[in-house]
Amino acid sequence: MDQRTLLAITLSFLLLIVFQTFSDLYLAPPPQAIEQQVKETQSIEQKVQEQANVDAAKPPQPQHAQAHIQETASANEPRFEFDNGVMSGQISSLGATLSQLKFLKYLEQLPPEGKPIEFMSAAGANLFFEESGFLGETGTELPTRKSVWSRVGSGKIGPNAPLTLTWDNGKGLRFEKTFTFQSGSYLLSSSDRVINTSDKPVTLFHFAHFARIEPKVDEQQAMAMTDFHGPMGYLDNVRVQHVYEDLKKQDQRISAQEGWAGFSDKYFLAALVPEQTGGMKKFYFDFDEPTHRIGVVAGKQELQPGATLEKVTKLYVGPKELRTLEMSELKLERSIDYGWFHFLAVPLVKVLLFFNDFLHNYGMAIVLLTVIIKLLFFPLATKSYRSMNAMKKLAPKMEELKKLYAHDKALLQQETMRMYQDNKVNPLGGCLPIVVQIPVFFALYKVLFLSIEMRHAPWILWIHDLSVMDPYYVLPLLMGASMMVQTKLNPAPADPVQAKVMLFLPVIFTVMFLSFPAGLVLYWLVNNVLSIAQQGYIMKKESN
Repeated sequence: MDQRTLLAITLSFLLLIVFQTFSDLYLAPPPQAIEQQVKETQSIEQKVQEQANVDAAKPPQPQHAQAHIQETASANEPRFEFDNGVMSGQISSLGATLSQLKFLKYLEQLPPEGKPIEFMSAAGANLFFEESGFLGETGTELPTRKSVWSRVGSGKIGPNAPLTLTWDNGKGLRFEKTFTFQSGSYLLSSSDRVINTSDKPVTLFHFAHFARIEPKVDEQQAMAMTDFHGPMGYLDNVRVQHVYEDLKKQDQRISAQEGWAGFSDKYFLAALVPEQTGGMKKFYFDFDEPTHRIGVVAGKQELQPGATLEKVTKLYVGPKELRTLEMSELKLERSIDYGWFHFLAVPLVKVLLFFNDFLHNYGMAIVLLTVIIKLLFFPLATKSYRSMNAMKKLAPKMEELKKLYAHDKALLQQETMRMYQDNKVNPLGGCLPIVVQIPVFFALYKVLFLSIEMRHAPWILWIHDLSVMDPYYVLPLLMGASMMVQTKLNPAPADPVQAKVMLFLPVIFTVMFLSFPAGLVLYWLVNNVLSIAQQGYIMKKESN
């Protein structure tokens, strides 16, 4: 690969970083376009009938979340604690809400100082809770956030020990809510049940939502390339996302038959999945100061005297681990978006996880994956290096031609092509094989930036967390040195200005990589070392 090609690829790389960072943060898909895509998946007859039912249902009216903060902070409020091995938390009797949740296997920082991450909180600036229930016609007395529920039974809550709460309106409607947990799983379910013991039918609409104060993102994470942060969903096979600030200006509604909606952070996801049957549902994304709400309200249900109505909502509150998300079989893995080369990134993640299963060290897994990728592209790289070596040998002749035909560019080009033909050298032979490898590189680049598997994963010696920068800058400096060696091995550009730019590129990359995750720098360093070894071998072989 000649110097111009390397410069072009480098600039393209920098441009892609800037563009994808900008698009992840600011270019959410237009809600109107998404809703149109969703509606087009339905037949005209079905859409008219079901949409009529959904339009009758509206999201719950704002219930002053600020007051909820004060109410849930009350010391007199009964709360029920649960633990299933990977998460623990509390369910409040006030409104029967999932009001607090911690991840037991994910810490705020490395041990011994690190404590379990508190993802959902009952009060304060990190307020984040889930609630569900029923809406009804005017005059029907229904439980609200201020309603105090009573527990059925007693004892420890967890796997095989669900929590059931009840509330009675005293007018013939009895409400029950059951939270069910699985051992070692981030999936739980919330079942809302209502029994009509009155002598009159009741019209009800079921709803479920998360409410959350927008989390603060530290400056370093805000500047780094990440997946989308904020309210999002995957509805009727369409990815939906809304920027927090946009929802403060205008609420959004999307009708869909199936899917999920929730809040996505870089590493964690809170998603609710309503029952996939029952026709159209209305998903809502809005702002109820100080919280944002993401939820769903189902179509109208007529509950006859003596009948029971039950709605089950699945909740996933956990890490964005690819394997874990795929095992749910709820399409939650679509919460991760690796960008343009998503189709390549997913297989790379799976291979990386496979290697880690045997090596039990993600750093070594990255090294092995880099070696495998290098072996796969070995023939292409060999062809590239041979072409570069041939171009380097022709450099003196090229300089002579430039002097001879300095005032006739057309003749210079003609004689240059004849020189290439006589020596059987393809000037594009050095760059085309590299171009084929670029998508794989960019896919792996996103994988190492976004994968929670890298978080707090050690390598060796001083590298205790592959998801953050090298604290002593050893890897970036070694990477910069390896780039400098590569530059020296390549043919020197004839243009003095271009030659200086090429010498300065390793410095630019070194400075840029100082703050990059150690896992990404490790990949680049190993790749450079292998490239130097291969290129040196080819040059030695060609010189004999």
